[in-house]
Amino acid sequence: MEKSLFVIVLMFINISIFGQGENNNYDIDSEDLKSIFEGQGIYIFKYPFALKKGEYISISYDIFENGKLKAKKHVIEDFQIDNGIRINHHIARKDTTVFHRFYFFENKDMLTMRQTLPGIKPVQNIDLSKILAGSFNSRTNIPTDLSKKEEILFYYGNKSKGWLNCSTGISKSDLIRSYDFVILFYAEKINKIRTKNILKEIENTNQNLRYD
Repeated sequence: MEKSLFVIVLMFINISIFGQGENNNYDIDSEDLKSIFEGQGIYIFKYPFALKKGEYISISYDIFENGKLKAKKHVIEDFQIDNGIRINHHIARKDTTVFHRFYFFENKDMLTMRQTLPGIKPVQNIDLSKILAGSFNSRTNIPTDLSKKEEILFYYGNKSKGWLNCSTGISKSDLIRSYDFVILFYAEKINKIRTKNILKEIENTNQNLRYD
């Protein structure tokens, strides 16, 4: 898949340089490139978030199957908990605005998720062997300065072939109810005081979770 991405980028550069042909003078734009990527099973999203010194953005996601919660993950925090380490690369050194970038590679039965976050580039794989039709969508009007945990994007799919109904503007509850498989991604600002205890907080929450 990474080789395909490289080939597509090269192709886009060549098209941009040499034009689209003698009979079409309209330049390639970002919408064209997005469509080419998605045709290869590649989805790209990025979001800016404002931070004060000592804060960071926690990225998490919930996986639902047949309307039931199956997993709850915290990208940065789970990495630390699972490896028994503490890192601070992701914590802002000064007041700033940072981009959080998400790259998804859908390849047959596997979804590979890569995030480029401040100080860390985690990778996760999710089994899609049961899903025959799926896609991504992003929420709109996500505030740069987060005051609460916000939904930012989601994957949705069905276990049967066929047309996926439009998911734009659909509520969280309807999304979970309408599709066989849903991954909901969230962003939450963690303030300076909370960073000291966030790992223990998540560990305690995970211990109390019950999945169907």
